[in-house]
Amino acid sequence: MVTNLPAEAKAKWIKVMDAKTPEEKIKAIQDFLSYVPKHKGTENLVYWAKRRLAELREESEKQRKKSKGGGYSFFIEKEGAGQVLVLGREELKNEIVRKLTNIKQDPRDFPVPAMTFYEDVGIQLVNPPPIILDSRLIVSKIIGLIRNADSLLIVVNDKNEFMKFKDFLESNNIILGKPKGKVVLEKLRSEKEGIRIVMMGKLVNTNENEVRKYLMDFGIKSAIVKIFGEATLDDVEKSLFEAITYKPTVVVSNTKFVYPGVDVISPYENIQKYLFESLDVIRVYTKEPGENPTKDPLTLKRGSTILDLARKLHTSLSENFRYARIWGKSAKFPGQKVGEDHLLEDKDIVEIHAK
Repeated sequence: MVTNLPAEAKAKWIKVMDAKTPEEKIKAIQDFLSYVPKHKGTENLVYWAKRRLAELREESEKQRKKSKGGGYSFFIEKEGAGQVLVLGREELKNEIVRKLTNIKQDPRDFPVPAMTFYEDVGIQLVNPPPIILDSRLIVSKIIGLIRNADSLLIVVNDKNEFMKFKDFLESNNIILGKPKGKVVLEKLRSEKEGIRIVMMGKLVNTNENEVRKYLMDFGIKSAIVKIFGEATLDDVEKSLFEAITYKPTVVVSNTKFVYPGVDVISPYENIQKYLFESLDVIRVYTKEPGENPTKDPLTLKRGSTILDLARKLHTSLSENFRYARIWGKSAKFPGQKVGEDHLLEDKDIVEIHAK
């Protein structure tokens, strides 16, 4: 059910979204909480906001120590098509990581990043040290890694082991699998563009006008809103607050079992293929007029448009965009001329024409 917040609280939350540094976000969330009414409908939101405050304070302290030359960071900068965090029984997950990446090092006190490949794209695997449940410091740092990752690879012997990890993650508001409906919100700088809704699925028990009104009540006047699956107004709210994190998950198990929304495979299957699919990305190849396409693809989230691609290539391309020509699955015919809202598909070839 959509949280019924007063206008003052909504305005304060926009300040949280616009804050850049951990210190700015801490102050903005504290400000926001002072305007949130205390009743049953806001319990989960208040719980999440306080938890986020704790994470930000730790991040701020970590940056302070780092600037003084002390401490170390669990944060791993993303590379490749996406970042996959590896969890599970220690000896099993280390064996899988070595098999996929040929890395020799086992994690001890810090996460070990490495690359594996599916066809022509790299996928970053991050293998953290064991989750020590009685160590608040280790748990907090690994939860941060999990939230930052694009998907999870959980390596276990059987379903019982998997359920322990599942219960631990759910207790930290991390749900395995993909939601029935999802909304991705991207705020735009220019207010001239208004609120554009891109339908990759459908709205349930609401409509585009209600979505626009809900966002405008928060002071959001310009944004791209992408609808995936069967999304409700609750899903629109989740896109604003991120109170619950859904993580696409691949489970490698020595014993086969079924769990809704999660791919459970054996160690002998094509693990990289499942990891690539869990990232929900597409590969796009660009070309100049009269030349061959690039061999190395750009990766974009599924549901991306020509304009998203132009922005990723260079700001000036998006600002001076005229049209594009497309070859591939999304084209009605080879070399089709399309506009900025055209939805891209995996392995499309794109030729952008700018002013």
